[in-house]
Amino acid sequence: MSTIYEKFTSWYLRFNGYFTVDNFVVHAANDATRIRNGIIAPYTETDTIAIRMPYSAEITGELKIANHDILVEKQNGRFDIVIAEVKSGNENKPNSVWRNKSIIPIQYIIRFVGLYDDDQILQVTDQLSKQYLYEDKKSRIRYIVFANQPNLWYSSRGVKYITFSQMARFLVHVRGQCWINAGIGVASVHYQWDDQIKTIFEIANDFNKPIETRESDILQFLISENRK
Repeated sequence: MSTIYEKFTSWYLRFNGYFTVDNFVVHAANDATRIRNGIIAPYTETDTIAIRMPYSAEITGELKIANHDILVEKQNGRFDIVIAEVKSGNENKPNSVWRNKSIIPIQYIIRFVGLYDDDQILQVTDQLSKQYLYEDKKSRIRYIVFANQPNLWYSSRGVKYITFSQMARFLVHVRGQCWINAGIGVASVHYQWDDQIKTIFEIANDFNKPIETRESDILQFLISENRK
């Protein structure tokens, strides 16, 4: 089962136009040391793989619903793929696959995404494992860590970090505010959504409280739900 932080991250990606695959398991059937009594242990598990189409937009009436610039900037009409790693508490290092630049599981993920043929996969894997980013004219694929704080050592080496505080601020100040700025209303109805995500939006849309308080309340809600 996903933690509340993993769920929050997956929904954040969805709010920004990404189609998501959660809890993606990288199988290891070619590694005999990982097979015991017929059970195959995986190489790793990726919290979310997300893909945004080149011209994705969510428009209602005259309103183009806002996306988060720190996530979608420089997409430039390309397929945009995010391999999302979620770290709660004080954890903020990439998982061992990315720290050790393990080629086989990274290659497995790239092949699953399906944008690159066999001749390209090795090149994409090599660059992504070394720089945590691959991009060409048609696509961009990034390894992004979502955490409370960035790890400065890995950030300096190319790992992109997005913090939960930045995500909360996006919901309160950018996503919610775009409706108000358009003169449409103060909130929309999402009764079909998961209860935890509906609660987060209720907090974000509580206009009796200042923006900073709502952001803080979202972060406190994540902490309390994670303790359950």
